[in-house]
Amino acid sequence: MVQITWKDRYNIGYGEIDAQHRSLLDLLNELGGLIGERQDPVVVGAVFSRLCDYVRVHFSTEERLLEACGYLRLADHRDLHARFVEKLLELNRSFDPSDPRLLSETSDFLKHWYLEHITKADQDYAPFLQRHPPENPVRALIFDFGNVQYRFDNGRFLTGLARLSGRSTEELKRAIYDDSSLSQDYESGRIDSQAFLEGVSALCGLALTEAEFLPVFTDLFTPIDSTLDLMRKLKPTYRIGLLSNTCPWHFDHFIRTAPVFPLYDTVTLSYEVGASKPDPRIYQDALAKLALPPEACVYIDDLPPFAEAATKLGMIGLTYTTPVVLMAQLRALKVAF
Repeated sequence: MVQITWKDRYNIGYGEIDAQHRSLLDLLNELGGLIGERQDPVVVGAVFSRLCDYVRVHFSTEERLLEACGYLRLADHRDLHARFVEKLLELNRSFDPSDPRLLSETSDFLKHWYLEHITKADQDYAPFLQRHPPENPVRALIFDFGNVQYRFDNGRFLTGLARLSGRSTEELKRAIYDDSSLSQDYESGRIDSQAFLEGVSALCGLALTEAEFLPVFTDLFTPIDSTLDLMRKLKPTYRIGLLSNTCPWHFDHFIRTAPVFPLYDTVTLSYEVGASKPDPRIYQDALAKLALPPEACVYIDDLPPFAEAATKLGMIGLTYTTPVVLMAQLRALKVAF
């Protein structure tokens, strides 16, 4: 299938919308590629489902921004969206990933609509949105913990465990992280701290005590001072949330005692929710605790799939690389600090 290449003329000049248009294009190209390669119908269907979900997220974002800036033709634009969603639902009802003809027609329609919509209808509101940017809708910022607020290095834990067990760090890494679900089970709440300790002990061939294990297991965090300073500047104006894939011992013996902890208005932890990112339930828990709509919240994570999962729920998902880049991203969203 023919792939669409992003062109500068597709930009409407508003960062959040342009980023979503690019994400839509990536999904369309992924779907087209799978159809062209006659991939497994289950895989094709999953991508089509993701595309449908993301279209609804995008339309919601676009309409929210246009309403906030008083776009005079919003009703017409909403009507375009409604008609497309109706067509999308119709396609979804008849969608058959095993029918090459239907797949090809679906892909062609979606790509034609994409180009028509962003080169015509969206370009119509672009000058208005640029002249009358909406007031900042952001009311809360939700931060991941590891590698956003504090760097973490599992190598330090493995080095300490190697000293206790006499085994190499490479052996321990394979046993604990590569060939076992022990860490994921602990973070998702499927096992408790004692079961985790017993599991690690068995993999090491030792009977580790809690007293000797905890110091090496929790000594892996280093503060990212620039991020912590930024959070302190944001705190007087915005609500601050923590959302982390973590485990009870990391939370109780480090996160809860960290100097940054008093800044959090809400705390969402994977082992308490019983779900780990990118499961939607963990983001929904954070939103419920903040009592805010998704569009009022920015979520910041160092892993792109986890930031994208927040975006799919209507939040503003940002991928963290450095504090400087994060500050630039927040300024583009008109977040004051």
